[in-house]
Amino acid sequence: MSDVLALYRVQQLELEIIGHTKRIKSIDQLIENDEALREAEAAFEAAGTEFEDADKRAKDMEFEIAALQDKQQASETLLYSGEVENPKEMQDLQMELESLARRKDVLDDELKRLASERNGCQQNLKECESNLKATRTARAAENKELLEEKENLATQVNEKLTKRKAAVKKIPADIFKTYNSMRAKNSNRPVSVLKDDACTVCGIEQNSMVITAINRSDDIVRCQSCGRILIKL
Repeated sequence: MSDVLALYRVQQLELEIIGHTKRIKSIDQLIENDEALREAEAAFEAAGTEFEDADKRAKDMEFEIAALQDKQQASETLLYSGEVENPKEMQDLQMELESLARRKDVLDDELKRLASERNGCQQNLKECESNLKATRTARAAENKELLEEKENLATQVNEKLTKRKAAVKKIPADIFKTYNSMRAKNSNRPVSVLKDDACTVCGIEQNSMVITAINRSDDIVRCQSCGRILIKL
């Protein structure tokens, strides 16, 4: 095998490794940055807060009504206990009971409204919880496939790294140093295939001297345009 062909095969391994590594990072981002799951979690949390607030308002109203009823009971007990004999005091107690009764009617109506609001919030919370569970179940299945793909890619990367290491050992150090120095400025593609007398990376047709050199020698020949190492497969 020529040194240039060996470089090309190393390049192919490196490109595959880079591609697999990018996909692994993409999988990690997909799992970590799950917008649908975050939205479902946020909706469930907001629904929970709304229900807690509605439940507190309803319970506060229930306590207020209970306190009012206690006051009614105490006033009625006093009114009919026989302890109050003064007509003015008896009239005041009667008026107070009527006022408390009117107030209770208002509070009862408000409690009905708050209870209805609480029921609505509770129903919304149940729906959000159901949606969150469904989303998590769906994501668990999808993530399982993604994680299996990631594991497979990681195995391939390790295998290709081993092959690359073995291939590099067979290439003369000076030639590989030249190749390595060209990687960064050539987007990890320092070697290009010559096809139909043209560089397949930049697309420029090569002159006869370049073509003849490639056909007759295993030495490094560069593209006259982009400067990449040319190989004819």
